[in-house]
Amino acid sequence: MRRASLLVAALMAGAAGPQVADAQVVTAGGSVTGRIGYGSNPYLSLNSPGDSGVAGGDLTAWVQRASENSTTRLTGSADIDQNFNYYGRAENYLARLEHQQTISERLAVTARLRYQDSINPRNFFDNTNSSNIDLLSIGQRSRTFGANANLQWTPSARDSFYFGPQYSRSRYPNQPGNAFDQYGLQGGYLRQVTEKLKVGVDLSYQRLNSRAFSDSDSYQGGLRLVYDFSPIWQFDGGVGLIHQISRPGGSATTPGFNASLCGKYPRYSVCIEGSRQSAASGFGGLRTDNRIGAHGNYALTSRSSVNFSMLYDVSQSSGISTIPTQKFWEISGGYSRTLSERLSAGFSGRYQYRDYGSLVAAGGTSVTGFSGTFDVTYKFGRID
Repeated sequence: MRRASLLVAALMAGAAGPQVADAQVVTAGGSVTGRIGYGSNPYLSLNSPGDSGVAGGDLTAWVQRASENSTTRLTGSADIDQNFNYYGRAENYLARLEHQQTISERLAVTARLRYQDSINPRNFFDNTNSSNIDLLSIGQRSRTFGANANLQWTPSARDSFYFGPQYSRSRYPNQPGNAFDQYGLQGGYLRQVTEKLKVGVDLSYQRLNSRAFSDSDSYQGGLRLVYDFSPIWQFDGGVGLIHQISRPGGSATTPGFNASLCGKYPRYSVCIEGSRQSAASGFGGLRTDNRIGAHGNYALTSRSSVNFSMLYDVSQSSGISTIPTQKFWEISGGYSRTLSERLSAGFSGRYQYRDYGSLVAAGGTSVTGFSGTFDVTYKFGRID
């Protein structure tokens, strides 16, 4: 926990600094969770030795500085599990910095930095509540640094342009030969056609430099549609083509899409999402990732709620790499009850499945894993 303590101390030290003029407000807060439970095969490995009790917890702290035209937020997370048998100790860390700046009435920019040191498939959710799981590196520790920026220009009430670069650097301490770097650009245009409908185009480019596989390029483009069915339900999706080039290795073109349908009611919210896009892997080069999922929560009372998430993911080679198709699915859920303004308790569970396919020469090709825990969470500082 020493790394976790240093992380939180650094965040709180930043929050204690003097407030600056220009009406800037500094706030800080976070949460600490303890859990105990039971599970099996957390890394989805073949020939799992058996079940095990587990105890652990996570610590998250954040500090934010906001003014009339900008917001800067620094977040740090540490997640540690100690298995009583077989699987040892798992430590996962995340640091994230985000800055949002309104330059003028028509121009705004967002920039993000992120560092993650974790064992796949333990992923910290991003701002869209989706996680990026590389199916070929499940069970491997990865260290990833990422940066991206987005510039949004709104020349009129009906028109919006967006553009931004992306970069990530992934390393595997136990498999140094599988390191890779990824560069990208994404941009697009949206036009407000009616009160409920927006249409436009979405374009992206991705470059993968891999130590173990051929360097690759991916071009993706298509039409985008945003439709508000009501003040509660919104659809946001696009469809187009993905063109992948591997040198050496040839090229491949395949359909691509991404879509989400989300609804938010006073007592519950739900999102259904799906996509087919290029995805980088340190163990398979540039691949095509197909996924469908859903997540949501429901307030049983003013003090208790339940949540769920589901994901089905298929990773394919698209004819460029010879690594076979991989399949993964996960179902998770939980119950939480608020005991006081800062204290809550509940239960959470997860079930996972992985199909190795022809990566396994003989015997069974699929494995499962599960976990169930009792959790207690305490919030400190400013409550979001």
